[in-house]
Amino acid sequence: MNWRKITLLTLGTLIVGLFIVGKVLPKTQTPDEILSPFGKSQNIFSFFKKPSVKPKNIIYGYLPYWVLDNLKYIQLDKLTDIAYFGLYLNADGTFVTKTEDGNAEPGYLAWHTNAKLKEFLAVAKTLGMRVSLTVISHDDEISDKFLTCKECWPVLLESLEKEMDVHGIKDVNLNFEYVEFTKDEMADNYTQLTAYLNNELDKKYGNSFVTVATFADSFVKPRVTKIDPLSKVADALFIMGYDFHQPSSDNAGPVAPIDGIGVHADYDITTMLQDYLRVVPPSKILLGVPYYGYNWVVEDAKELSKRIEGSDDRGFSQSQAYSDVMDTIQELKPEIKWDELGKVPYFSYVSPESQSKRQVYFENEQSLKIKYELVKKHKLAGIGIWAVGYDGGYQELWNLLETEFLN
Repeated sequence: MNWRKITLLTLGTLIVGLFIVGKVLPKTQTPDEILSPFGKSQNIFSFFKKPSVKPKNIIYGYLPYWVLDNLKYIQLDKLTDIAYFGLYLNADGTFVTKTEDGNAEPGYLAWHTNAKLKEFLAVAKTLGMRVSLTVISHDDEISDKFLTCKECWPVLLESLEKEMDVHGIKDVNLNFEYVEFTKDEMADNYTQLTAYLNNELDKKYGNSFVTVATFADSFVKPRVTKIDPLSKVADALFIMGYDFHQPSSDNAGPVAPIDGIGVHADYDITTMLQDYLRVVPPSKILLGVPYYGYNWVVEDAKELSKRIEGSDDRGFSQSQAYSDVMDTIQELKPEIKWDELGKVPYFSYVSPESQSKRQVYFENEQSLKIKYELVKKHKLAGIGIWAVGYDGGYQELWNLLETEFLN
């Protein structure tokens, strides 16, 4: 296979693509320069040049299949790892290929047929990045059946190796999330599964990098991720350091508060890290940060406003990607306030469509910088991002990664 011809062809395709993108993307900037949408640097250099300076820590980015249209914005030179999200697990250890209505499962379909994804992952590998495939199980019944069916584990291994070979990769991310809490037995089985997969993948690929997504509150609630034993068999733990407030919470509040136990929530990032660091080497910890916020229907504009039930008329509380939050800020110009305990920004506004009062808590450069300082203070392995692509064409979070981890 002539890789020189392929690279030149790919380069030509991207140059044309960038020309087209330059014609269609908005050129406006916000008057107060709070935001910097559609950054000045061209990402083509991120695709084709090995960076002269590599990140000092692991910068691990989840890439969901539903953001593949945003691949053109992702700056690979600011990342060390990409984890495609992902393939959903069946109880027998195979992967879901069809939806309930008989259509192709979109994550599986993209993994096999999306030409942009194939090109993107190929370039990532040429730049020396690790590319992982995420195994997803978010159905409690399926997870229980699979974890108690140890004869199904070799089926998963075979299925996983087959899918990894599609893009010539050797690294894996495990993402089992229960809606309800779990029994000790399931958590122990999950640890054993992680050990099994890591050992078997190492036998085939030499040194497979197996990361496990873990719940922030694993030390205080019965989660499937039992941190102490799990950390001994995984290569790294991606702490999902977010969702301390959710759309169903009684009040609006920080998605990832630094402090505020007893005020904001019953747990926070500072306490979480203290708990993790008691049993896990910092070199195995990735602090996951949210590139999203939550937008609540609320009673008033006061901090931590009480949520009210949504309706078709007033709208509903919901999640919003960083780019959507920024679009709202650009359009409505709300006053951005600062939650001192949580160390996060928030704002309130009245919806132009429904006239309902709404409140948004999110992350920005200032709040993420504080979290990145914690990573450096505790000498953690690095950070994890849920999820790359959620910032759309906005540049400021990429600039922050460069400032904090490359300079």
